[in-house]
Amino acid sequence: MHCQKLFLALGLVISFLLAACSAAIPRTNAANSQVVFVCEHGNVKSLMAAEYFNELARARDLPYRAISRGAAPDSDTVPSPIITGLRADGFDVSSFHPAAVTSADLSSSSHVVLIGTVLPATVSAATPQTEAWTDVPPASISFAAARDSIKAHITSLIEHLAPCTLDLGVT
Repeated sequence: MHCQKLFLALGLVISFLLAACSAAIPRTNAANSQVVFVCEHGNVKSLMAAEYFNELARARDLPYRAISRGAAPDSDTVPSPIITGLRADGFDVSSFHPAAVTSADLSSSSHVVLIGTVLPATVSAATPQTEAWTDVPPASISFAAARDSIKAHITSLIEHLAPCTLDLGVT
């Protein structure tokens, strides 16, 4: 009898936590579930961030998806060391082509992350929630240091976008 009451109480607590977490997760739709990462050229830091973000968002079954853009793209490819580094982490970006950030990118996003850059003056739109990451080291000097910094920021961003993720250890 004591065990039944304990399980009933535990079930109520879990139900309450699930309801609270569901209420805490921002409701999104296709129009505002995009996150845009912007770096100077759109083919290194923002690309890394988008790949790591999308992996974590999928793993947590979140509705958000990220894109990578550049403030001033100057290439149509990804540098070889970045392809190699991301491939080692399970991402194939060999066919990725950087694109400049546009007003449409901003208007269709719920969140904008500027990584070591600012939005170009030519982009005009009411910007959604924006944050700047100014402490990400150059990936050209240390891919691992840039990756680790970006991953730490991604984890914080995911927690901000979906602050209540309940892990019951069920797989």
